[in-house]
Amino acid sequence: MSNIEQLKKVLLEEVMPEVEAEIKALGSAKQNKQTKDELEYINGVKKYFDEVLLDIKNNTISQNDALDILESLEEMKVENEEL
Repeated sequence: MSNIEQLKKVLLEEVMPEVEAEIKALGSAKQNKQTKDELEYINGVKKYFDEVLLDIKNNTISQNDALDILESLEEMKVENEEL
């Protein structure tokens, strides 16, 4: 499986469902400065990954860029597991 195919799979099956669940949870939480900031941040993350998925669809992402994103996602996953 190419890096691009793997990235698409990870984004669609793991990352985006988690991001969307977090947006939903923050949207229904009592709004204060912290939740507003978190919601703004997670919406930015969603926008970024939406753009990556669009790049994949349009074949405008390189294998190296896909690998870089996959490596970053793996680092984030490890950091979250340590928490």
